[in-house]
Amino acid sequence: MTMPDSATPLAATLTSERERWVLWVPVALLARISSYFTLPFEPWPFAGLAITLVGLLLTLLPYRTPGVRLFFLTVMFCGVGFALVQWETARSDGPILRSEVGPRMVSGTISIVEPRDKGVRLTLDDPVIDWLEPEETPRRIRITVRTHGGIEPVPGQSVRILAMLDAPPPPTFPGGFDFAREAFFDSIGGVGFAVGPLQHAEGVEPKVSWIRSALLVVERTRLAATDQILEALPEPTGGVAAALLTGHRSAVPAEQLETIRKAGLAHLLAISGLHLGLVTAIFFFVIRAFLATLEPVALRFPIKTWAALGAMLGAFCYLLISGATVPTQRAFLMTAIVLIAVAIGRQAISLRLVALAAVAVMVISPHVVTGASFQLSFAAVIGLVAVYEALKDRWPRWRVAQGPFSRLVLYVGGVALTTIVANFATAPLVLAQFGRFATYGLFANLIAVPVTAFWIMPWGLLSFFLMPFGLEGFALVPMGWGIDVVLIVAEHAANAPFSQVHVSASPAWVPAVFGLGLVWLCIWRSHWRVLGFAPMFLALVVTFLARPPDVLVHGDADLIATRISNEEVAFSTLRRGKFVRESWLGAMAEPDAVTWPAGGLALGGNTLRCDSLGCIYRPPDASDTLVGIERGVAALADDCGVADLIISLVPIRRECLAPMGTIDRFDLWRYGTYALWFNADGVRVETVREERGERPWSPGPEDDE
Repeated sequence: MTMPDSATPLAATLTSERERWVLWVPVALLARISSYFTLPFEPWPFAGLAITLVGLLLTLLPYRTPGVRLFFLTVMFCGVGFALVQWETARSDGPILRSEVGPRMVSGTISIVEPRDKGVRLTLDDPVIDWLEPEETPRRIRITVRTHGGIEPVPGQSVRILAMLDAPPPPTFPGGFDFAREAFFDSIGGVGFAVGPLQHAEGVEPKVSWIRSALLVVERTRLAATDQILEALPEPTGGVAAALLTGHRSAVPAEQLETIRKAGLAHLLAISGLHLGLVTAIFFFVIRAFLATLEPVALRFPIKTWAALGAMLGAFCYLLISGATVPTQRAFLMTAIVLIAVAIGRQAISLRLVALAAVAVMVISPHVVTGASFQLSFAAVIGLVAVYEALKDRWPRWRVAQGPFSRLVLYVGGVALTTIVANFATAPLVLAQFGRFATYGLFANLIAVPVTAFWIMPWGLLSFFLMPFGLEGFALVPMGWGIDVVLIVAEHAANAPFSQVHVSASPAWVPAVFGLGLVWLCIWRSHWRVLGFAPMFLALVVTFLARPPDVLVHGDADLIATRISNEEVAFSTLRRGKFVRESWLGAMAEPDAVTWPAGGLALGGNTLRCDSLGCIYRPPDASDTLVGIERGVAALADDCGVADLIISLVPIRRECLAPMGTIDRFDLWRYGTYALWFNADGVRVETVREERGERPWSPGPEDDE
């Protein structure tokens, strides 16, 4: 494994970049954590630990070439990432409901109350479910309560309620967002809805630790603050204010939330670096200005350090009151490190800071790396910090050398540059995760970000101090004026012509390839950093060339979508399955949704022809292929042997000859939602079950036996 003394150009470049090696530690952790979720089976429990030890031993051997040691260091940290996520999985593993249960009387302790458009959503800890054994009962369940006449829910209460429960839902299509996996790592093994009023659980005293008691107090405070905000401001302004101050995004009406997303302003509602940075800056400058007015204190004590510590305490309180989501955790970690650096007189912002924050988040909760929140927030921060490092010597000179008007222009240019860099660093990830991109996001942010920074957040922070005295309205009303401005901007940006770019669902590897190119470009300083543009460009091209499925069949056999053209998708019904339908439209690049024709009528020329018994479908890109879609057994006799592929919403209990096979109700029960792509060579089939594999969060129907 040794190499000659004469260093190769690659070795020389690596050696010159030695101080940047440490920045690849979080990349190695992230890569191995992500790879864990791509496995179709659960690996050996000590696989991560074994990889770590092997990598460590090989790293300690002598090498003449730095690249060899760097490789084995990478292997070691990959093993650490794998071990971390295996440990988190083992820690989160608990009972999961396998089928629908109810209506049953459920009791438990409220830990989270989330206001919604209609009613509330409750998370119950340590539930007890009638007629369900303790070893089969989940650690936590989540119930939506829309009935009236019950008690007002408060975190820490012991309650009982009649509810329908089921397992957390799987992805709505292969490769889609896995709700069940997210619930698994939150220890939620069942979800459902109430069919009766919420009641006190008499004689039940919750057993909680002092830490949990403290968290319940925080949650009560958070809920009370949300209620005060919603009472002080009308909708939708109040909902947006609650999202900004307490993190309750569910209080934002669905219509306004969709408008904000279309305008490219959704990041304003996700409490992250922008909000926490503003809160921290306000605390820091107010505390420092106050201490500076006290001459004996200012001359004898390090007021800058005191201001930094006070700002850190204020940021921590905002972290708790806003719900401590992943973006907020990441932002707080970075902010805390910045404030420590300010206090001791060191450089405050650098990629080392970002790397340290990323490692901390992955150690605390490894599974978050697969989520859009982690990916988008860190991609934007990496891009912005890399640009900041490149301009850090020029930007102060530009500011000092200019007059007031030029400084204003420079500020606007800074906001524009920030938005452009953030969009560049996240655009392919946004397209891959959500299937759309806001065309006018830059222009909307040029107005919305300054309004949020200089008007909305200062008034919002002041409202927290006025709430104990019942005077929060004096701050919330002016805050609402700023929110109204942002909503007007969002409305215009969302409804402007060509405001959205839509793409179909991308392959799962696209975010990883783009992310690798981004970190390569931002981490290295040598000329070879430009090689990072290649994977970034590849990911973008694949994203736009991704072809949507021709047919989607829901695992419950209650909904089918057939692609008529790139502009139109026909659904078996538009009367139910709204959430699934909207998810499918996103995966199919947001075409128009129509319902299947009836009475022998056809869509798309002769692409889809239906009657009361079923449909005959000819895929647009394989018009010679006939697909029989059967609603009942009566049509099977006619279509079997004629159609190339049979999709039956009922069990097929007789021999059915079809060259490309059959998919019936039993297959849907076993494998979940099907996605089919047709071409001249045949059909490609993907299922939710095969894509998820045999994992702790995806128990299959066969596990019920």
